[in-house]
Amino acid sequence: MKIEEYLSAMKKRCSRRKYTNRPIDSKYVKQLEDIIALFNKESGLNIKLVIGSGAELFNGFRKSYGLFVGVQNYIAMIGNKDLPDRMEKVGRYGEKIILEATAMGLSSCWVGTSYDKKAATTLCRANDTLDCVIAIGYSDEKHSLKERMMEYGMNRQSKAKEALIETEAPLPEWFNHGMDAVYLAPTARNLRPFVFKYKDGQVTASITVPTETAMIDLGIAKLHFELGAGGGSWEYGNGSYYCFDDKRKESDKQ
Repeated sequence: MKIEEYLSAMKKRCSRRKYTNRPIDSKYVKQLEDIIALFNKESGLNIKLVIGSGAELFNGFRKSYGLFVGVQNYIAMIGNKDLPDRMEKVGRYGEKIILEATAMGLSSCWVGTSYDKKAATTLCRANDTLDCVIAIGYSDEKHSLKERMMEYGMNRQSKAKEALIETEAPLPEWFNHGMDAVYLAPTARNLRPFVFKYKDGQVTASITVPTETAMIDLGIAKLHFELGAGGGSWEYGNGSYYCFDDKRKESDKQ
């Protein structure tokens, strides 16, 4: 998709935990499989789309603690244990898949712990590890009471956008657009465990709360910044730099 399409999907996306029994349209299954194959090639990950077996992971209170209902399908975010920057790539490419799925009219949710992990590890090859899964499918337009209660709780503990920024200079417009997109990024427990710094014309992104999934969250946030800022790219790693494209460099000189 183009940046504009990703941004549109970003504004529509929200985490959904209750799904209908409507099967994903076959044309969208094929599109998702093609997208995943492309992203696996780019990243070195071993992401897998699983259709019709979500009940194995989520059905029953003991598996999902009652947080997920009706999940039929999921995306297993798998990678080799020795793959450099694996967890950041899981965040970046998993979120790209979610935005592609959102544009197809599908609902989704990142799931770190509230599922039966043992049931999904059979998908792993030797030396692979399963970092998390993404529930995917169709949801009712109206959010359930439980979903609304969870959203309310998450929003109450959410950090202000200003708390995610460190700067010693007036911020350029493209940086503000990037941070607007970062604020839409999903993170575990809505902690937003990172900060984006603008200093001497350079941007870095760093972890501030070292949780188990912080690098996944950072990968998601860096992707959102990149899309909101209108292009460019990131180096991998905690504290890494945002790389401007030629068009951005010229606009900053003017």
